[in-house]
Amino acid sequence: MATNKNKSYYHTHTGRMLVLFAVLILGGSACAALIIFGKKEVALTPPLDTRPKVVAQPLTIVNYQTKISLSGVLQPAEKTDVAFELNGKIAWLNDKFIEGGIVKKGDILAKLDPFDYETEVKDKQASLALAQANLSEELAKAAVAKKEWAHNPNSTALALRKPQVESAKARLKAAQASLERANKNLSRTQYYAPFDALIASRTTGLGQVVSKTQALGQLINLNYGEIHVPIAGFDRAFLPALPLENVQVSANDTLRTGTLTRHLGRFSEQTRMAYYVIKIHDPYALYTAQSPLYFGQFVEAKVNGVTLNNVLKVPQAQLRNNAVWLLDANQTLAKHSAPIIRKEQDFVLLPAPLEPHFQLVTQLPEYPQQGMQVNLQAVTVQLADKGAKQ
Repeated sequence: MATNKNKSYYHTHTGRMLVLFAVLILGGSACAALIIFGKKEVALTPPLDTRPKVVAQPLTIVNYQTKISLSGVLQPAEKTDVAFELNGKIAWLNDKFIEGGIVKKGDILAKLDPFDYETEVKDKQASLALAQANLSEELAKAAVAKKEWAHNPNSTALALRKPQVESAKARLKAAQASLERANKNLSRTQYYAPFDALIASRTTGLGQVVSKTQALGQLINLNYGEIHVPIAGFDRAFLPALPLENVQVSANDTLRTGTLTRHLGRFSEQTRMAYYVIKIHDPYALYTAQSPLYFGQFVEAKVNGVTLNNVLKVPQAQLRNNAVWLLDANQTLAKHSAPIIRKEQDFVLLPAPLEPHFQLVTQLPEYPQQGMQVNLQAVTVQLADKGAKQ
């Protein structure tokens, strides 16, 4: 009986030990599995980034040549009234001497009846011939008197006919001057265009009797024209020294170049703008193959101003209270407050920051702060598929 009890106790104790060992193995396996799978789950879940998101782009620091946009009306620089210096009757008119006609320098525009002035020339020619004959006669008489008084020490100038010779010479000079005046008056019966001109108006007709200096019409000089352009004070500060050549002038599809020559010395009472002059050579393109510009035509001009060195070129949309936000290498916001040097079109020019490693923030958080840590977002550009519209 004792032997059976011992065997029963042994089997019971051994079975319990096996069960306990199996539980320990299963528990250890479960813990190991939890640890392994727990680590994998933690690795798949990154920590939450609460920094505000921003978008930035590299700074554009340039040496910028300013541009000044101007506009005005092309107008004549010189006008001249057509008028004879003599009285007379209009005997001939040039076919181009009509409003809108164009004549070249030296073209005859009108002629007076020359009869009276031709007659005067002939009269003065006759007077000159008489004066020459009179001088020849006095010279001959003086030669005879000189021989007669050659051995007489008491001879006088009058006896030698010296005063008579001088008088004859004076009358000859007067006759020559009268003939020159008569020839000049004859030439004045024809009116020559003083320059290449556009006929602005004509107020005379064939056969009309006109008096001296009476206006017969008006000419406009076509050698050059002028555009009077107002320039505001904030633009005048960027004008280089005058004269300034290669000013781009345009009207519709016509492109020309001119020269900004001078300041007119006056300001507009209403706008307080200063007026300057752009000079256009040969505006009607008489001697070039360029397209013409016409007086009275509205034109626009582009002037190259001074160059601004080391400036930050920023879209106006990025400007907030005269400042822009920058991003440093540590993704920290920095406020760049600087005076605006100039505004042109849709951008502004500011003094560049001293440190060039910043980026320009183009998309800010709602409440940006100096020194705020942010999360820079990469800008992705989606390319169009092949064959799709660009």
